[in-house]
Amino acid sequence: MDLRRVEAFVTVARERSFTRAALRLHVSQSAISQQVVALERELGARLLDRTRRRVDLTAAGAAFYEHAERILAEAERARRSVAAAQGAIAGELSVAASLTTAAYVLPPAVAALVAAHPDVRVSMRVENTEEVVHGLLRGDADLGFVEGDVPADGIRLEPLFEDELVVIAPAAHRLAALDEVRLADLAAEPFVQRERGSGTRQIAEDALLRAGLEPRGLRVVAELSGIDAIKSAVEAGLGLAIVSALTIRKELRLGTLVARSVEGIELRRPLSAAFASGRVESAAARALVTLAAQRAGSGAASGSAPPVPGTARSSAAARATRRASRTARPR
Repeated sequence: MDLRRVEAFVTVARERSFTRAALRLHVSQSAISQQVVALERELGARLLDRTRRRVDLTAAGAAFYEHAERILAEAERARRSVAAAQGAIAGELSVAASLTTAAYVLPPAVAALVAAHPDVRVSMRVENTEEVVHGLLRGDADLGFVEGDVPADGIRLEPLFEDELVVIAPAAHRLAALDEVRLADLAAEPFVQRERGSGTRQIAEDALLRAGLEPRGLRVVAELSGIDAIKSAVEAGLGLAIVSALTIRKELRLGTLVARSVEGIELRRPLSAAFASGRVESAAARALVTLAAQRAGSGAASGSAPPVPGTARSSAAARATRRASRTARPR
């Protein structure tokens, strides 16, 4: 069975249009039509109903469609396996990444990878850590990027660097005058949190619980799945939130948010590349992991993300400097 015919059929079925399918595959509409007709002849069945306005699957087409998708997916996996065995940085690279890494670490790494290796085609899905793991185990992704520890059978982690989690508040908030936020302050204020399955949320809840504050003790007023939505909600005064320091550098520079640590708690988590155990690791995946570590920040090479101005780490460093200065003064 000619894979070009199968690809033409699947694309037409998805687009419900020969014209749009031709544009997506960068071929002429007549070429697409010829491939589909040839496939129908080979199978001895009409797969598509063609009308002026749209194209629909026939009963035979619907029965074949699911198999056709699997055929194409398996063919692509075979190509990647051969490329990996030869060490070639080429072909499709399917990536599933948690929100923080996808938005704030990977874009320059992907751009550098494609610039250096034009034959690589990267597709990336943005999901929470739990969904990234499931996608790797199902074989939907070649490479994942996750937050925190992932105790999942069949998953191998490769830590890239450490990320700091901080409490954020509007710049005019009363807590902005403090160097650190006390647990009692955190429990007293309205709180905006990430959705279930988020690595950021899990790590924050675990750390607070160890410190004696149960998650249900927080005054949660909203549960949001996007970091931009959370930052906007905090800026608007809806409540406090705990986010990655990587995600708020712009807001700190603009002065719309302040970032503080929680007194007595170190909120840190590893950001890691994730692979399905036993699966062949492609050269393209290895190259992207290397670039992601290099471009995550100036501290990535030493295993930690650099301090963000305005965070408690910066404040703590400043306090330590002041103490050292006072100690060193002659009396």
